[in-house]
Amino acid sequence: MRKKFCKNAATTALAAMLASSTLSGCASSSSDVKFWIAGDAIRLDMYTRLTDAFNESYGKEHNIHVEISTKPNGSYGQSIQVTAGSKNGPDVFLVSDNELKTWLIGNYFCPITNYYNAITDIDMGDLMEITYSRLLYNRETNTSHSGDELYGMPIDARPTALYYNESMFKQAGIKIISVDEADMDDWNAGKIADKNGAKKSDLGIPADHYVPKKGYYRSENSYYYNGEWTKSWVSPTNDEILVFNNRINMNWDEIEDLAMLFTGSYNPNAQTKNESSDDRKVTDYGTTYGYFTEWWFNYGWSVGGDCLQDLTDEGDWNFSLLDPNPNYIVKEGKTFTGRTGKVYRAGETLAFVDKMNLSDGEIPVAKNDGDYYHANGEKVGIWTGVQEEMKKEDSALSQLVSTQKAFQRYLKLGAPKTTDIDGDTGLNISPNPNAMTSTHPSVTWFVSGELAMLAQTSDYMASISEQAKKRGFEWNVAPLTIYKEYADPSDPQNDEVAAKGKQAGHSNAASAVVRTDSEKKEQATAFIKWCAGVEGQTIRANLGFFPNQKSLIGQVQFNNGIAPNNAVVFSEALEYQGPGDWWYMPDHVWVEKWCVDLNSYLRNGQMSYSDWLNGTHKYSIEGRPVVERTNSYLQQYKKYSK
Repeated sequence: MRKKFCKNAATTALAAMLASSTLSGCASSSSDVKFWIAGDAIRLDMYTRLTDAFNESYGKEHNIHVEISTKPNGSYGQSIQVTAGSKNGPDVFLVSDNELKTWLIGNYFCPITNYYNAITDIDMGDLMEITYSRLLYNRETNTSHSGDELYGMPIDARPTALYYNESMFKQAGIKIISVDEADMDDWNAGKIADKNGAKKSDLGIPADHYVPKKGYYRSENSYYYNGEWTKSWVSPTNDEILVFNNRINMNWDEIEDLAMLFTGSYNPNAQTKNESSDDRKVTDYGTTYGYFTEWWFNYGWSVGGDCLQDLTDEGDWNFSLLDPNPNYIVKEGKTFTGRTGKVYRAGETLAFVDKMNLSDGEIPVAKNDGDYYHANGEKVGIWTGVQEEMKKEDSALSQLVSTQKAFQRYLKLGAPKTTDIDGDTGLNISPNPNAMTSTHPSVTWFVSGELAMLAQTSDYMASISEQAKKRGFEWNVAPLTIYKEYADPSDPQNDEVAAKGKQAGHSNAASAVVRTDSEKKEQATAFIKWCAGVEGQTIRANLGFFPNQKSLIGQVQFNNGIAPNNAVVFSEALEYQGPGDWWYMPDHVWVEKWCVDLNSYLRNGQMSYSDWLNGTHKYSIEGRPVVERTNSYLQQYKKYSK
């Protein structure tokens, strides 16, 4: 029988536990479950309170006591590895996404499926599958599917959102609103105020002026891109109404257009800033660039693509970031049955094997152009079932751009205007990787005022808040950009959506695992299951940390001194943000096969897209096409099935 969580009783008990908790631990005993932690002071306090609460509740009821031990951040991993086979090692420790499969293959921690299933008196609530599934693994196929062995529990999540300089936006004449898309009609009609307490009239917007359901709106000019590269960017006029809504995702056109407003090279009045050998233009707002994201994830994932595809569901991995075939998403209120018989619901994108014209058991041949071919040399193309569906007047599917096009759109952000990217040029609205140094990372670019918008994880809220107070500017967060196409992009007020991808992005996670040589595996599993369950995650939510339980998302008690008023964006992101590509394989070498010359040369304007694709530049990795060299290395991951 599952242990029921009584909210009222738990709230009273929880308050007492949190009030009495301190960073000091009990003296170690041979019967203790040893839990090793590391992190900043805020996280150490959270883990300590979580452990104390367990000891005073479930632990006391089941005669389990957890002793916590803090280790230095710089040597935490080494300490785990050194003590892996020792009785002095931890029973429970934390592992991040980028190390998880490496350490799993190294047998530093063990599967806990049987122990987990034997514990039936912990309420797991509505643990979000996207956080739980990253701990599933099949060593024989190097895959993670439902029913695979469970290797730990998701404890701490750090989702991603778009940080923006609110003071700078206001200086540029942008009116900032915070209205959910579903409430925009009422807000436009003056019936309600936004989440900041402002009505349209308070912002000086005429009552009869319709503000569309967009993340960024400019009233007199369509956006720079506007579906094709047809015109130069136009600076907003003095009479133009500019509105930024931090509750609605911007599409790619919107975020690029907004970034150009804050990029020196697009502003004729910008002043040249001499910085060593790099001449940069600075806008009247003090910015050099408008936008920076290190990650392609929310571009490729938004349209249903990825950098890896398992062509058989048995570990036949293929580099798929350059797939030129369109993607498809199921429309609202519809379902669609894919080629394999899988039924897709509204908002889901078709998997590769369900959109492509393959026969059962066929493994397509990937070629260096990124496309897929039958053994006879003919292109695979889109499955006839999808083609027929798209011909219907009331089709269940919307067509999205290819993964290749989404990735190219990302590459253009920071590439110089002289860089050729498949026939188009770079936008130069972002700092390139060479500008990101250990002494001047992306967060420093943002807090210094050199950058207007930054995609970054939630764990930077505290440092950004501290710097904002020192430097005297306001900031906030908004959802990440999404693929979205309007019916008439040439009409600034048109917000009818013709095609829209899914919300996407990555979250970094710290998972609790049980050491392989631990002699207390059952007790250790009970502890980490409790921490990931309703009671443990309620404690984390009350301390301002993001829970892995969907029902607790609205209960996060943000620290008012750290979190902005739209920090709920981070909580909402947990429902759809998964691990980055560093989690996919037991090591990161396969990533280096395609990203080293990409980040070092292409994104810095020293290599064309064609040279990177074909491996024809003097700095190309191995002097081979990127698809060929990456797929060649991916074959070696079959060794983990031995």
